[in-house]
Amino acid sequence: MTAVPATPIVELVDVSKRYGTVQALNGVSLDVNRGEVVCLIGPSGSGKSTLLRAINALDSIDGGTVIFDGIDVHGPRTDIRKVRQRMGMVFQGFELFPHMTARANVSVGPHKILKLSRQDANYRADELLAKVGLVDKADVYPAQLSGGQQQRVAIARALAMHPDMMLFDEPTSALDPETIGEVLSVMKQLADEGMTMVVVTHEMTFAARVAHRVAVFDKGRIIEIGSPHQVFEAPTVTRTRDFLRHLGWDGSSARSV
Repeated sequence: MTAVPATPIVELVDVSKRYGTVQALNGVSLDVNRGEVVCLIGPSGSGKSTLLRAINALDSIDGGTVIFDGIDVHGPRTDIRKVRQRMGMVFQGFELFPHMTARANVSVGPHKILKLSRQDANYRADELLAKVGLVDKADVYPAQLSGGQQQRVAIARALAMHPDMMLFDEPTSALDPETIGEVLSVMKQLADEGMTMVVVTHEMTFAARVAHRVAVFDKGRIIEIGSPHQVFEAPTVTRTRDFLRHLGWDGSSARSV
């Protein structure tokens, strides 16, 4: 993996979040550099998705700061709508508009929010559907698409807003095994093109192949962070080793990818 210059676009400092009696985030600090892919791994409920949602203020925070390109994301004077336009987000569920074709799902944001003409927005949508391998599905409705195809449309829709970074919240968790690869292939292509990405994933092979850094979460904290080689082949924290062993992952698994 080619080294990325350390120029942070996201800076999280001592971020905390509580849901009732549950401490979802407990003093998380993390920088994400421009052009970097950071994968967040760890057991379910360990805070990964909460952190992702804190980055674009879909969830409020109880303490700490989230800075995006110099902007205090949770600041009282921040226009969060403008900030979110610069962060594409892909969820576990596809969240496509069921009454719109694939092309319309991708073009609606640029037309309504970026104020592109309908013709230009449709042209951009067709370009992006081609990019994710679905130009032949432009006039098809979501119900007629497989889960993997719907998720690729969702990725195209996020890209249509010209984001500075992409956030992925377990984008393959709702997919059949047969369609996971087609989504991961599109994500790898984005990474190869230099897109800044923060990815919550249970796909360890993807993280090992694509990430610049891997952050391991447990009980609302980052317990270990490092290169894929370090985290997957030589983890320094017992909890990391236990988590990977539970998944059937060991050093030989990392060396084979």
